[in-house]
Amino acid sequence: MRGLFILLSAALLLPCTASAYRYDARLSSVLKAELGARLRTTRTGRELLDRLRERKKYGELRVLARSDRSDSLAWFDPSANAVYLNSRYILRFFEAKGFRDPQVVEVLWSNSKVRLFLVKYVSPVYLHELVHALQYYEYPEYRRDAGANPLEFEYEAYLREDMYVDELMRADPGLLRRFIRGEYSDVYTSNVLGSYFTLSLDPGKYKEKIRRYYEEERGYLTLDRAEREKRSGLAGEKVLAYASGAVAEYRKDAGRLARLDREKKEYAAFLDGFYRKRWPSFSARALLFVGTTALQEKNYPLALDCLAVADANSGRYGMAPKTLESLRTKGALAILEAASFIRDNSGKMGIDELSQHLKSLEKACAVTGRPFPEDLEPLRKATWPRAIKYYAARLAAERDPLKKGYYRENLEYFSGAPLPAGGE
Repeated sequence: MRGLFILLSAALLLPCTASAYRYDARLSSVLKAELGARLRTTRTGRELLDRLRERKKYGELRVLARSDRSDSLAWFDPSANAVYLNSRYILRFFEAKGFRDPQVVEVLWSNSKVRLFLVKYVSPVYLHELVHALQYYEYPEYRRDAGANPLEFEYEAYLREDMYVDELMRADPGLLRRFIRGEYSDVYTSNVLGSYFTLSLDPGKYKEKIRRYYEEERGYLTLDRAEREKRSGLAGEKVLAYASGAVAEYRKDAGRLARLDREKKEYAAFLDGFYRKRWPSFSARALLFVGTTALQEKNYPLALDCLAVADANSGRYGMAPKTLESLRTKGALAILEAASFIRDNSGKMGIDELSQHLKSLEKACAVTGRPFPEDLEPLRKATWPRAIKYYAARLAAERDPLKKGYYRENLEYFSGAPLPAGGE
């Protein structure tokens, strides 16, 4: 690891002797091949690449490094038919600062050891963007009229990403354990596990977290809304078109609306079938895996959030009885261990850590129908006002969308009232 930083830093310090992006074509080809090979080590990746292989545009897709000041780790640009990896985060990943974007391109091209190290960790982000590429190839009107990826596209992209991450973590559980223990973190792993750790037995709850982030924080449109806005605009355009003689242009837009309506129905049917087929078995299996690992590592908030989810309604999700019973058994054990840990360590915890332990314990007790430990009741009552003050202050000062979402969610929980969209 340390050797990689030395190699990268030395290469970045070399002067850029030719045009800024002279390695683009070759780097794109190599990155695409190496990322594809990494994806093909998993069933999820193979399934996606097999579908992409049927599309001519995928053969022309490029993978490039570019600097962007947004918080996007990567993005798919349909106009360029390219997946861009944000070089600001590549530099952060390698703990290097102050170097120009073209130099990132050069070092990634010239040093295979550095490049493959990046490929290992960036691949879930890349897979997510490949999902968006496939969506655009198959539903071009859908994306065009939403102005970007419509919200529904994210429901598929996140589930495929989480399925892929689950396969990677099972193949390399040591990485998951080190992350849970706080011994390892990087910008890519932290990002993808943030989604993976919020799985739920209820697909509605899973989608709601995605909806809140993209619709409320980023202004994404659902396709229903995009279609309504398009129809509303066409109603006025029809009058103007006939008055001005621009009938052909109006008919062109009307034709696009018809295609949009068709794509909307096709994608809705696909997404519904995708979730129904994958969700019950995947979510329960992943929750057991992460929750059991977290319990072994004594990360009780995560263990409780994963294991104590099987309430009286869980049977309707279609899980195998054995899996459901395992969740309930391990959930009960997690509640007992977490309560004991809080009793022994509450005085050593900061307000964020303490409030998260109590919150997870409270939620777990509610879901499983267990009473909250009576001896911890005074601590809970004393902690809630402190938590409200803490999360309100953090939310007001924060600018990062992901962190704002975390602070908002906790402020709503401890205050017992939802905040208005975008409110602080």
